[in-house]
Amino acid sequence: WHSLYPPIASDGARQKYKQEFDTDLKRYKQLCAEMDGVNDRINQLSKQLDSISEDSPQYQDVAEEYNRLKDLKRSPDYQTKKLETKTLRNKLFHIKRMVSDYDKV
Repeated sequence: WHSLYPPIASDGARQKYKQEFDTDLKRYKQLCAEMDGVNDRINQLSKQLDSISEDSPQYQDVAEEYNRLKDLKRSPDYQTKKLETKTLRNKLFHIKRMVSDYDKV
């Protein structure tokens, strides 16, 4: 990240970094919310499966949704989003550090 976002040397560069940070933060939050929603639903379904009798008709429906979401988490699209989230997180930390260092000077 240091080669793409070197230390800030001017107010204009700081503003540019800040704008990029804000844009990327919005995307990061969107991705996190989407993945958190899937994980929360899997946890919900897991608890339901623990409390439902395996021979009940409802069990099969819950198990199917649970398995569908588990498969979704293994999908290339989901894995790409997960990687994008990690990359954005590192980028955001770096930009934030560069802005903070500049503000100290």
